[in-house]
Amino acid sequence: MIQGSFFQKLPCFFYNHHQVDILKIMPQNKIERSSIPIQPIFFNSPDPFFEEKKNAFLGAIYDNDGPGAESIYGLICQEAEKKASRICETDEKYLRQIQVAFKQFKPFLLSQSSQKIQNLYQKLESLIQKITRDQSVNPRIVEYNTWKTKMNLLPWQEDLVFTNAITFQMTSGCSNYCRRCNEWALPKIRAHFSHNAVKTILDKLIASKNTDLSLYGASDPLDWEDSSKDIKNILSDLNFIPEFSLLTKVPKQKEKLLLSLLKMNINLSISLTDRNRSRIKGLEAQIKRPIAKQHASKDLLIPAGLDENFISIKPSITDGYGTEITPDGACIIIPTFTSALHPFGHKKLPITKKTTFFPIKKLGRRALLVDYFKPLEGVGKDNRPIHLSTLLDVQVESILLDNGSDELTPPGMRSLKEYFSIFDDIPRRQRKKNTPSVIARLEKKFSSQKQIYQKKLKDHLDFCKKSVVAESRLCALSFFLAAISSFVERQPVKVRIIAFLLKEESLNLEKKHGPMATRKKAISLFCAAGADVWEIFRFYATCLIMDHHKENITQFITTHPSRYDIGADRFIPG
Repeated sequence: MIQGSFFQKLPCFFYNHHQVDILKIMPQNKIERSSIPIQPIFFNSPDPFFEEKKNAFLGAIYDNDGPGAESIYGLICQEAEKKASRICETDEKYLRQIQVAFKQFKPFLLSQSSQKIQNLYQKLESLIQKITRDQSVNPRIVEYNTWKTKMNLLPWQEDLVFTNAITFQMTSGCSNYCRRCNEWALPKIRAHFSHNAVKTILDKLIASKNTDLSLYGASDPLDWEDSSKDIKNILSDLNFIPEFSLLTKVPKQKEKLLLSLLKMNINLSISLTDRNRSRIKGLEAQIKRPIAKQHASKDLLIPAGLDENFISIKPSITDGYGTEITPDGACIIIPTFTSALHPFGHKKLPITKKTTFFPIKKLGRRALLVDYFKPLEGVGKDNRPIHLSTLLDVQVESILLDNGSDELTPPGMRSLKEYFSIFDDIPRRQRKKNTPSVIARLEKKFSSQKQIYQKKLKDHLDFCKKSVVAESRLCALSFFLAAISSFVERQPVKVRIIAFLLKEESLNLEKKHGPMATRKKAISLFCAAGADVWEIFRFYATCLIMDHHKENITQFITTHPSRYDIGADRFIPG
């Protein structure tokens, strides 16, 4: 199931050309941006075992290391067999991704590994089928207290899970099991929240004033039922027409339920495919009016699910930052490109008692304003606003995979390449020309806050100066390259995957800029008259991945230390 039925299906980790509002609205409070404390919180948690091994397996394949791939695959099968009775939804998704990768690279694996690997594949395939049968024969019913006890969160953490939820997935598994599901939904219903649990969670969401979220995820909302209760009963119990989003394939035998929801004026859409097209057409003829649809064409925006090829980089259709609640627990969702690293098109960060930072919930248009390449804003204990001082690993991955192409960044969105254009002279002159209107806007907004007004005006006037703009550009370049350099040191397996995905681009850039880079410092290339700064940045970014010209890059980072200034909304020396 694809997230966000009433939000625009575009990659949410790019923002448009409008500047972020000076005031940020935090839960229950108005906070001036420059007052948000910057915290040096290291927020990169270890990957789950099967995600880690999925990456290691692919890394070995990309390195043409057949025996290494076989060894890793053996560890995967061994752990899957050991955990079979306790395999959770996300674990099985990774196992299925591993199996799809095996089939994608089967000729190589069979030619470069022993016969044992084919036997392991069949063994793991049989195990996954057994897990599916065992879990779907008697789906697990999850009570709220069971879920709460398993999460073992502090009250303030639990509150932030509900406040920032973008997805409430009421069931695990899906009756449709669509080939092109970007959530890699599991086949058949495996677990579901009880009726009381759903009511309790909805009450907590509503108490948090959070009603603009999806009541599904890797599932179909019409699949949920508990005894004689279904989604209609849940929504009927509310004393208002909810803003909750429902996107359904309309499972067979659920046509009457759909019609009941339509009569209640519930906000829903139908995900149309060739498999349900005729049934939906019949329903529309019955009610004599069209039903809102998505994915009405045969081709989705991107290949997803079982179509993943593990060799290309594609845009994401995950359209929000926030938390996700499922029968297995809760996680933080960070949008990403869709690739071998993140076939979901987002990164799931498990929420535990150690979680101290929650990114602010942003959906649709608000999500488009998030600068995916800048440190994130969020909240912590006591709803305290926090701004990270560093990038998450997943953000660095997106920076590396963002080649600035139109295919990855549709018109109207802003990529990192477009961000670098704000340092060009024409935009600088335009900012200077717009000064009167900026003054008028600031005077209106901060008429009673003289110090804030003066600070904002100074920031604007400074960023109209050639010297400040040039310095800020170098600081941005240094900040990104420093983040990539740190990532390279800590994530060797992911670096191998990214190196494979960027191989062609890297070779072309090395051929074009490599000879000059051996003779000149990085700053010379960045500051040369007429230099294509974006292309040179891509050159040095791929050099770090490929372990080329490292001393030159390190010298540049060392001599231009930088940090992100949230008040000025730009990178500065530091």
